Amino acid sequence: MTERLLTAKEVAELLSVPESWVREATREGRLPFLALGRYRRYERYAIESWLAAKRGGPPTTDLRSGRIRACD
Repeated sequence: MTERLLTAKEVAELLSVPESWVREATREGRLPFLALGRYRRYERYAIESWLAAKRGGPPTTDLRSGRIRACD
């Protein structure tokens, strides 16, 4: 892993939502996270992939492979 892990505050800023929403979504298992003891951290790629999967509308480009994929 080469990228720095994100905190809940940083994910909230990335998604433009309150930090409390990020923490709640993490507790409920709705957001991808890494458990490091009592800490929860986030990979930017996993959050961006999760966000892309939530997107409606036309197909999107996979961030890693560059391939076009259909949205569910």
